Amino acid sequence: MRDTTVLHALRAWSVRRPDVPALSCDDTSLTWSDLTAAVDRAATRLVAEGVRPGDRVGVLGGLSLDWAIAALGVIRTGAVLCPLNERHTAAELERVYRKLSPVAVVAAEPNREVAQLACKEIDTPPKVLDSETLSVAGSEGALPDPGNDPSRPVCIIPTSGSTGTPKGVVYTHESLLGAFFEWSLQAPDLLGAHTLNLSSLSFAAGLLNGFLAPLVLGGSVTMLSKWDPQVAMDLIASEHIATMAGTTIFFEQMAALPTFATTDLSSLKVVFIGGNPVTRELIDAWAAQGVGLRQAYGLTESLSMVTFPTVDMSVRKPESVGVGGILTRVEIMDADGAPCQAGTPGEIWIAGPGVARGYWQDEKLTEETFGGGWLRTGDVGVKDEEGAIRIVGRTKDVIISGGMNIYAAELERAVLEMPEVLEAAVIGAPDDEFGETPAVLVRTAGEIPARRIVDHCRLRLSGYKAPRYVVFRDTPLPRTASMKIDKRALRQEYTEIPARYERFGRAS
Repeated sequence: MRDTTVLHALRAWSVRRPDVPALSCDDTSLTWSDLTAAVDRAATRLVAEGVRPGDRVGVLGGLSLDWAIAALGVIRTGAVLCPLNERHTAAELERVYRKLSPVAVVAAEPNREVAQLACKEIDTPPKVLDSETLSVAGSEGALPDPGNDPSRPVCIIPTSGSTGTPKGVVYTHESLLGAFFEWSLQAPDLLGAHTLNLSSLSFAAGLLNGFLAPLVLGGSVTMLSKWDPQVAMDLIASEHIATMAGTTIFFEQMAALPTFATTDLSSLKVVFIGGNPVTRELIDAWAAQGVGLRQAYGLTESLSMVTFPTVDMSVRKPESVGVGGILTRVEIMDADGAPCQAGTPGEIWIAGPGVARGYWQDEKLTEETFGGGWLRTGDVGVKDEEGAIRIVGRTKDVIISGGMNIYAAELERAVLEMPEVLEAAVIGAPDDEFGETPAVLVRTAGEIPARRIVDHCRLRLSGYKAPRYVVFRDTPLPRTASMKIDKRALRQEYTEIPARYERFGRAS
């Protein structure tokens, strides 16, 4: 990837396909020529506002053409794109501002007030610009040459992970292009494909997987500004969508629609799913429609997707996320950094072209996480004899009960096998006998005895892994902006489980 950048690919497709649709959202569509002109206008305006190569520029708002144009405009100036979570409060945004020191924030109208409130205690606050007017003609001036250095940062993706402390994951042109190249090796149908993006552009999955990657690979992107399962499914059929990716809940909600079985989804060639456990029932439902769901694995620090299981493996082993990549190594390591034997859980380590450079201005954490050429994910996995990887939990989402490790994801997967269970999340509850014990929070379709859930788990897992508390909810589980279950919110809500709910006796 020497002497080349993401911008070269985008400009090349604009020359080769000027009149071909590149990007659409709701009822508006832009050709490659339209998109390039809008991006250049946005970049010219940013330069007029004082943005220079290497500066950080935030973009804040929901899925929209304005957001996409602003983001590409930032990259076009040679500045570093900082996607901001549109759900953040002013206090949360202020912490991100302090971490990244953006010179400007391009905000959509609904988010402008919070973007400005977050500036109040900042000594050198960013300029807050309107995303709706950024690409309107008016500003004049020459655009800087962003250069050909592939090691230059493209974006810094803020993330707090499980700690709540802001971090910035740095991606360079080289890491993005390397990852996109590998994706094309593993799934050639991604080349030139029409992609449906359902995910917020403030996260790696939406920004990189669902937006930049399809454009760099010569395809087109349709974005859905507001999630609606029926609208999404209709778009797949009417727009002949070829690829898409999303968290499990998107596919569950589409499969639950009365029209699901009669809708033509045959255009879908590559579909990735993840973020929460995927059940056999969901895979079978989509397979009946001729669509193979492929459970990918990744995290913000690894460009969101690093494993691409085949459709065959997803059907044979729905609990598996594949065997790694063509150019990317995925290993299960023990506490001493040695590879684990098949069947032995360990931490997942990743090395490959799509791994992030590190964390913004945090050498210590970068060395701890990325040192030695490996990304230490903090996720726990296990390989089988075929090399297929199964995710069993997080090193920080483990319940230590009587000295035994219980991984939440493994127990959640077992509970979700029950057809009556719509959602499930496992957290730890304090316990006088074992120190900590698993509690499962569930939302069900109709009544189901708690004892039946416990017995179901004991038939599938070692007795000590079964939940000792079952908490029923009438409302959906809280989710983050990326639609993953928000464990932090659940732990804050359920602080008195032993005092309020029946405890099922000692497991054998």
